[in-house]
Amino acid sequence: MHSSDEHFLATVEAQLHNWFGNQPVLSRKELLARVATLNPTLKQATFDVYLHRLTQRNQLIHAGRGVYALPDGALVADFTPLVPPELTSLWRAVATELFLRSGCVWTTQWLNDFTTHQLMRTMQLVEVEPEALQSTFYALKDRLGARVFLQPDARVLELYVAETPDAVLVLPLVSRAPVQHVADTPVPRLEKLLVDLLSDPTVFAAYQGEELRTIYRTAARQYRIDGRTLFSYARRRGKAPALRELLLAVGLSSLLPA
Repeated sequence: MHSSDEHFLATVEAQLHNWFGNQPVLSRKELLARVATLNPTLKQATFDVYLHRLTQRNQLIHAGRGVYALPDGALVADFTPLVPPELTSLWRAVATELFLRSGCVWTTQWLNDFTTHQLMRTMQLVEVEPEALQSTFYALKDRLGARVFLQPDARVLELYVAETPDAVLVLPLVSRAPVQHVADTPVPRLEKLLVDLLSDPTVFAAYQGEELRTIYRTAARQYRIDGRTLFSYARRRGKAPALRELLLAVGLSSLLPA
């Protein structure tokens, strides 16, 4: 590499922390835009050489496909929540009885890792295919009694769910929702949780406004988020424009589709 290139690369290295700011990751497109402010005539082939050199020198690290992070930034991991034994037992019993083909279970207790305010009263959610909603509701009601609610509306949520410790909500599972298995239990991927909070402000009323923005920022700092999975699910929920607006508002433009 010529001395002029070395000098330019040193200038880029000096700017990296400023360019990242509070963002945990930047996409290749975003990095190119920032480097181009130093050299508007920069060719993409030359930029790719610079990018390769920066990763070789450990000035940047790969944080996903086409996404980069600073090596001294917070390390992100995959979201693998601790599944309470009772949640696993509940799913296994119902899935076996009803021969459920797909679904997932989770608890809003997991959201306390991302929020400013810790909610003491949490909910458990059981999501199944729409045709299995009624049978799942009655099967759970036989086991858990009045704790179980089927697709509660705003009134039921306010008058009954909010006053019920460990309430269990039975909700429809959106087709091709991003689900993973933890402790042999189907649970949502982080991308699903984030989009669900945005998509259903009635059920998740306690996690809206600034709290929702905090959840997104904190989740991105702590865990790996796949932007394509995020937007694919958001489109199925009709929330892609709202998701784009939210990501821009919280400084997570690196998650936007290329």
